[in-house]
Amino acid sequence: MISIDNNKLINNRVIFGRICVLAMIITLIGIFDALISSYRKPANHIDIITGRSFEMVGKVYGNIKSVRDISFSSDSSGVTLSFDDELFSGYWLGEEMWRGNVKVDSSLPQGKYQIKIHFNDLTNIKPDDRVKVEKLSTYTVNVYSDAKALRQSDLSFIKRFTAISPWSIVIAFFPIVIIAGGLIFIISGKIETQMAEQGFAEIYRVIRHEKGLEIFFGLGKKHGVEPGEKMNLLNESGLLVSEIVVENIGGENSSAVTDISKIRPGYMVARLESV
Repeated sequence: MISIDNNKLINNRVIFGRICVLAMIITLIGIFDALISSYRKPANHIDIITGRSFEMVGKVYGNIKSVRDISFSSDSSGVTLSFDDELFSGYWLGEEMWRGNVKVDSSLPQGKYQIKIHFNDLTNIKPDDRVKVEKLSTYTVNVYSDAKALRQSDLSFIKRFTAISPWSIVIAFFPIVIIAGGLIFIISGKIETQMAEQGFAEIYRVIRHEKGLEIFFGLGKKHGVEPGEKMNLLNESGLLVSEIVVENIGGENSSAVTDISKIRPGYMVARLESV
């Protein structure tokens, strides 16, 4: 029968498998939460706490030579914007960009405010496109009284209820998925090797055959298996189901055909002298 060491390895594989599945679920939840919250939030919306500042970056439109050709207007005197002295080229497309710092006065009540960026010369922009430019250059500043109010309004459910960024969850749990998956792979290899030495092998593939089902398992010429050799077919609990006859033999794997209708990966085969 299967040794105690093998049983320990199998139990460890089950434990790491559960850890891997749990970590994968948490990772996927974090990814979906981060992507959905990012998709729901308009690109031109800025969240900020009263009394603080926020760096803004935007695209330059029109015939603009320097920052002096750009200005802004705000619907509140408590929301101001100061531009950097120089324009710069965008990293990806090389488009001309501006950078500035929006500042919110500490006495400003919580609420929504607007900042509009104005470009002095839009003569090279088609009249029909100027409405689009105005929309892209209008920013909504969502002002919150404190960090708690900001968190409670966050579109990310994870951030809202745990104060942790969903991407932090992903970064923390994805390595666990990789490590647990790697350990499962290593343990599975050891289990297969030890089981094969003892004359046992798990069925890893089942396909339909004209005579019933063809089952594939990890015992082959390397382990001394011969064509026509009879083996016992065991269920997941190790109970005898039927007897099979090996037909196709490879170096480390073989297959057999059986008329048993209910077989799935996880069942085992055992050489007769191993039982």
